[in-house]
Amino acid sequence: MDTIQIQDLQVYAHHGVAEEEKNLGQMFTICLEIGVDLDQAAKTDDLTKTLSYAEVCNEVEKVLQKKPYNLIEAAALHTIEHLFHTFPCIEQLKVVLKKPWAPMGHHLTYAAVELYRSRGDRDAW
Repeated sequence: MDTIQIQDLQVYAHHGVAEEEKNLGQMFTICLEIGVDLDQAAKTDDLTKTLSYAEVCNEVEKVLQKKPYNLIEAAALHTIEHLFHTFPCIEQLKVVLKKPWAPMGHHLTYAAVELYRSRGDRDAW
């Protein structure tokens, strides 16, 4: 399977268990690995035969800013569900949702979740 990768997309959103996180918000970083057939795009050099990276980024931002989630696990799953519904050409999708400034009382680079789903796993989402 061919892949499109989007690394470290930054989105300001309001996810977290702590009330300050929901009220103040914070920056999240998202990495996507999108399984899609790129054969025709590569052969024809035709933008309509591939997935627009900009549109994907816009949709991810829309999902993450639509409503606050307590858990980044929920935010990541809703992102996957939305992208599968919005872009029928996506066959597989891995989302890594990073929370760089997670208020955990420890110094860390980030806390993150990684979810992987395939269109064939439709019952799972």
